[in-house]
Amino acid sequence: MSNFDVATADIIADVTLVDASTQDHSTADKQFPGLHNDLSFLWAMVDTEDGSRYEIVRSVSQSCAYDFTVHECPADIWEKPRGIRIPGEHDLYWGPAVWLGRGERRRITPANFDMMLKHPMNITLSPAKYSWQEEDVVDLELTPLPGNVTRIDVPGDPDPVGYTSTGCSVAGTVDGKKVTGGYGGIDRMYCIPGLSAQLSKIAQLEHYWFVWGAIHEDGTWETGNAMLGAGGYATATWHRQGFDPIIATNADVDINVAWEDRDNGQSQPVSATLAFGGRTFDFTTTHNAAAQAASLGIKWVHGRVQERGGPVPVQTWSTMEVIVRSVSMRRA
Repeated sequence: MSNFDVATADIIADVTLVDASTQDHSTADKQFPGLHNDLSFLWAMVDTEDGSRYEIVRSVSQSCAYDFTVHECPADIWEKPRGIRIPGEHDLYWGPAVWLGRGERRRITPANFDMMLKHPMNITLSPAKYSWQEEDVVDLELTPLPGNVTRIDVPGDPDPVGYTSTGCSVAGTVDGKKVTGGYGGIDRMYCIPGLSAQLSKIAQLEHYWFVWGAIHEDGTWETGNAMLGAGGYATATWHRQGFDPIIATNADVDINVAWEDRDNGQSQPVSATLAFGGRTFDFTTTHNAAAQAASLGIKWVHGRVQERGGPVPVQTWSTMEVIVRSVSMRRA
């Protein structure tokens, strides 16, 4: 594995759009033969009744619940987000966890009883909805949108991997405030048994992620998911209800990211253009969503995505996550 350079390999993913009703939400999910679901991320970007924007993320695995963040995202992209719950400062639960339930409905809860009383966490997954409750700060219900699971199968050297990203509408409360709109979901990483997903091929490939959801005037949803990686690797999906979906990979995906670099060493991605399947989308940064991820060198912003020549959404939630900023990449 150490002798394999993903930056020079011609890696092609098999990408499909499927429905959440077809997904096995247990940790025994066998949709990628020979692989197991090693890591999952629950996530949401939401607006609340007082006009605030929040980012919420929780990571879980087969036997534990760990990394998390709940933070308010400022509209000034150079301002640091306000942390509501941050590991080591204002904790939610992290530690051993157990999955309960059979059939289609699965629930993960703390395995440490004393800590469960101090930091209650209750996450339930099923094909129809995801219920996510943590202390008095997160009480969300995520409802998968029809046909909105981006499924990415990447076989071959150095190790086969799989990835799914389910996009959902969001309702509930964050930090005691009613959610007035949002887009969220669950991302699941699959790798060979014995290998951490964070060291797998998919982790080596991911440089930029773009995810967006928007509601149009007639109430229909538009969603998009794009990932740009090493060696010309790219995946992209787009779906607007009532239209045929678009799926593209590698050379059929063109993404350009514009950065603002300041003399004090600060930098932020301020806009991006994504083109695939005969459509072009403009991303404009609106909020800084980095929080503690900034200490890892990860840029994370929210923005607005608008298709050129397309209808203007009445509500929209978009994110750009920059794991690796590489000036040598053809598209960025």
